Amino acid sequence: MLFLKETPIHQILSMNEMIGTIEETLKEVALGRGHELPRRRIHHPNQMIFGLLPGSVHGVMGAYLQTDLDRRIHRETVILYSVETGAPLILFQDCAINENRTAAAGAIGAKLLARENASRAAVFGSHVHAETQLKALAAVRNLTEVRVFSRNAEHRTACAEKLGRELQIAVLPASSADEALATADVVITATNSTTPVFDGRLLREGTHVTSIANGDKTRIRQEIDELTLRRAAPVFITSKTTVCANESDIFRAVRDGVISWQQVHEISDLLLGKVSGRTDERQITLFKLQGTGIMDVAIGRCAYEKIKNGDLAQRL
Repeated sequence: MLFLKETPIHQILSMNEMIGTIEETLKEVALGRGHELPRRRIHHPNQMIFGLLPGSVHGVMGAYLQTDLDRRIHRETVILYSVETGAPLILFQDCAINENRTAAAGAIGAKLLARENASRAAVFGSHVHAETQLKALAAVRNLTEVRVFSRNAEHRTACAEKLGRELQIAVLPASSADEALATADVVITATNSTTPVFDGRLLREGTHVTSIANGDKTRIRQEIDELTLRRAAPVFITSKTTVCANESDIFRAVRDGVISWQQVHEISDLLLGKVSGRTDERQITLFKLQGTGIMDVAIGRCAYEKIKNGDLAQRL
């Protein structure tokens, strides 16, 4: 068994490799060759969360394990086993798999749903998921300008400066949500917000929205307002089973009659050509993605194959 600690996964796999891996994995799930269970969480009285996301694909099974205390304390573990022998293969400790697989999934949605000429983005949030989502978007669209908004001016300025240096494009801090949206072709929301982060009336025609905060019936998250959900057509999610099990915001929107399940599709059905995506330049599209354990397992498996014969990881 191998053990790898605090080595960022992007040092092993490129973003394009991760995007390709997640795209192929989503297809495997839809074809019945990949298996996953919805996220399960234990919520403790002190607000500490223990999360479990299991999955199995291509002969490897395992899970993403998470401890989290309002992001002030956050640890992640991904452990993989052989389906054939049941033997443990590798344990990744704090290797940033989660934010990168989520970003790769977001990029797939943008690749399939954003307009081909989309070049300007708005990012809501200024922490690691916001950063990785934008980096992944830059891998599938030729970005020329990005505006970053978060409630903390110091954080959004620092985030914009960092991303501008790394991506070598114009990344500017926005003083308001309205300013961030003013020119956006693609909107990314990567926050822990319990209330909508922008006014859906201000979305320009033709915009694609990627939203990653889901929460559950105990830990509610609500980045997107009802008007955005009503204007979006079509709406895509990762897994209807996960949405229903966790009772996240899409589930609540359907329950409350804001939208119907007929408007909501799994992104894997789009990958397999079973449903249509964007059909005109004026549509507002939404990918309300849910990270699933099979994504962590798939990324971990690809990394394992690359490093298993080297000396990067410790052998236990």
